[in-house]
Amino acid sequence: MMRPEPAVRPEDIRLSYTDPVTGRVRARDWGEQYVVINGVVLVVKHIYRARSGQCWEADAYTDHLETMPMVEWAKAGGHFGFVHVRRRLLLEQIAREVGTQEWQQKKAAWLAVPRSRRVSRRYRVEWRGPGEWWAVPAYPQRDRERGPFASREAALAELGDSAA
Repeated sequence: MMRPEPAVRPEDIRLSYTDPVTGRVRARDWGEQYVVINGVVLVVKHIYRARSGQCWEADAYTDHLETMPMVEWAKAGGHFGFVHVRRRLLLEQIAREVGTQEWQQKKAAWLAVPRSRRVSRRYRVEWRGPGEWWAVPAYPQRDRERGPFASREAALAELGDSAA
């Protein structure tokens, strides 16, 4: 039985230009940001200079997944996909979806896809609430989530080189 997901409000969703898996920072003009929600990494895109389809979209982060299993996962309908013309409304759409049975099934399928070994860090540290920092594994098949930690610094100090 799956644990219920914590409720997420749209105003709690914070977009970042830092790739949570690799730690690289994207240039602001790329129109690409990241958000980690309950262990799922979403890539939020907005193409400002597009002639058509000027909308906000969010999809699951797939750069670190192995190719063939990822294709099978996507064909089976396990992918996350959100689209809206306004950023605020996109975040509301994502917040409504978190915690639903469909979200949990897609999250489980996304976590089951094998990760590519190119990613050097074993954990990424994410914030889930006041005083709740968690170490989320890059390879959920091998490692378990660790936490909560009182601060980001405390989590990074305990995890050492294995965290980003």
